Amino acid sequence: MKKRFYQLILFALVLATAGTVFAAKKSPEEIRAKLDEMSGQVLERMYEKYPSAEKAVENSYAYCTISASGIKWGFWGDDHGRGVVVNSQTGKRIYVKMKEVSLGVNFGAKEYDLLFVIVNKEAWDRFISGNIKFGSEASAQASDGVSGDTFADAKIIAKGVWVYQLDKKGLAVELSFKGARISPYRTLN
Repeated sequence: MKKRFYQLILFALVLATAGTVFAAKKSPEEIRAKLDEMSGQVLERMYEKYPSAEKAVENSYAYCTISASGIKWGFWGDDHGRGVVVNSQTGKRIYVKMKEVSLGVNFGAKEYDLLFVIVNKEAWDRFISGNIKFGSEASAQASDGVSGDTFADAKIIAKGVWVYQLDKKGLAVELSFKGARISPYRTLN
């Protein structure tokens, strides 16, 4: 039984790092182009699923799209993703990566998209510095507390930052504590 458990952990680690190994063979320009294309696709899917997301992005200081995947085994879960942060005021684009770890009851695998809405400069500064760390909080409807906008179906994850999530495929059962970090790609920015 222990041998099987260690084989599953090894398989999960290999699977989690495979995307990074293959991405390293592409040039930074190719990776940026792929992430820009992925960002447009994430926005299309989000706007279709959550109509309020389009207005939220239009009125935001900045937004971030991330395409992610995760594997959950036993008491451990690992999610990773890549994406783009866009400053709506300046047009500046910053390429980012996300890492999330969960502990608790976990089982399954899934792919999903995230759309972060950043409502002000302070939240932008925290987000792009890599100092945005969050756990899981849920809210069926959230207000930004500044302009009176309501982000239906969004979750607040940090002061001035809201997130929409859309599962693409897979199934994961989770009852766990999570911690995630988003940080800039040094090689792409």
